Amino acid sequence: MSDERDIFVDNKPFHDLAMNWESSCLLCFADDDFYERPISEAHPIVRQNALEWYEDETTIVRYLYSPATKVRRRMEIQGYTTEKCRALWEREFGRHIARGEEIRDAGYSDFNKEIEAQKGLSFEQWEARENQLGLEHMMRWGGIHLFNFADMFASLALSIDVYKPAAVWTDLTSSFGEFDSTLSLRANLLGQPRETEVDFIETTGNVLILTEGTSDTKVLSSAIRAMYPEFADMFEFVDFEEFKIEGGASLVTKMVKAFAGVRMSQRIIALFDNDVAGLEQKAILDRTIKLPPSIRTMVLPDVAIGQAYPTLGPEGLRSVNVNGAACSIELFLGKEALADEHGNLRPIRWSSWNKASSRYQGELENKNAATLHFLDAMKAGGDAPSLRAKFPEMDGLLHVIFRAFG
Repeated sequence: MSDERDIFVDNKPFHDLAMNWESSCLLCFADDDFYERPISEAHPIVRQNALEWYEDETTIVRYLYSPATKVRRRMEIQGYTTEKCRALWEREFGRHIARGEEIRDAGYSDFNKEIEAQKGLSFEQWEARENQLGLEHMMRWGGIHLFNFADMFASLALSIDVYKPAAVWTDLTSSFGEFDSTLSLRANLLGQPRETEVDFIETTGNVLILTEGTSDTKVLSSAIRAMYPEFADMFEFVDFEEFKIEGGASLVTKMVKAFAGVRMSQRIIALFDNDVAGLEQKAILDRTIKLPPSIRTMVLPDVAIGQAYPTLGPEGLRSVNVNGAACSIELFLGKEALADEHGNLRPIRWSSWNKASSRYQGELENKNAATLHFLDAMKAGGDAPSLRAKFPEMDGLLHVIFRAFG
């Protein structure tokens, strides 16, 4: 069995992560990454190692396992973007070479040769060299070959980018006997981050999304679960129905002020409709309060279908650009959801005049039917990439949300 709580990259332990194993697991794995199987049915990489630790193939092993590409996407959402890791490399590499020079006379000939080989390399040159040498070379020394960030997660992110391993996993069979598979991974592994003054990329943690109402919340939460299931546990929403909370743009403004006032540390996205009321409320926040870095305010992005959308008003039926005037989340649900029984787009009906902006406020007719059509499609499930291709507007919106703290 593994002697400590190691996180493995393919079949090699990434030793830096052992010291912060619980947080590493929360960052790398989702709830559905837990497996309990006989060794004979385990993933090949796990099976190869488990046969060295346990007696025979019938032994039941419990472990967390995820494709490395999925782990990297989770890290991206947590703030470990390619750009940030590259910037951290640029800051650290010079110090790394200097440290190597300081111990030149310590008698480590292999180390000295490696430092000489790395001198003067640009990031692209270093990346190409490490990619060619491969994962075995990197693991010879532990961490990225002869080059460790103080931020162990940045080391992992860059290792996945450079060496392109197949999987990341950890054994739970003996090293974490109290793991309860009926609970969420977070409930099992909840830990506290360590305070430090060294150079770390700050993770975003779970993100709370504030919307204008229960319909918006249902749409977004369902879309994330169906289209990006690997991120589903990383976003939370206000439960409007359970706590009988009224909706509206002004409510979002009130919640933002309340959370800012209590110095809430959780990351929060306040998402307004791209309409008259939403833009007005976002402008109030921008104008009247200095928000902490943990809170982002945004309106729904402009959407292509909204550039010439049918509307009903004093001048009858006409197509106009409704972005900024009546662009609600329904416009991101796809043409099938927006179409009526005759195949025509349900119009937006102008309902009231906003004196401050000198514009009409509008709302989609029978928007509940559009929402139900989309929710049924998400509930039906299917292949996530196919759903993203079928609903490009929603996919685009989710990417804007995912990058809010990127």
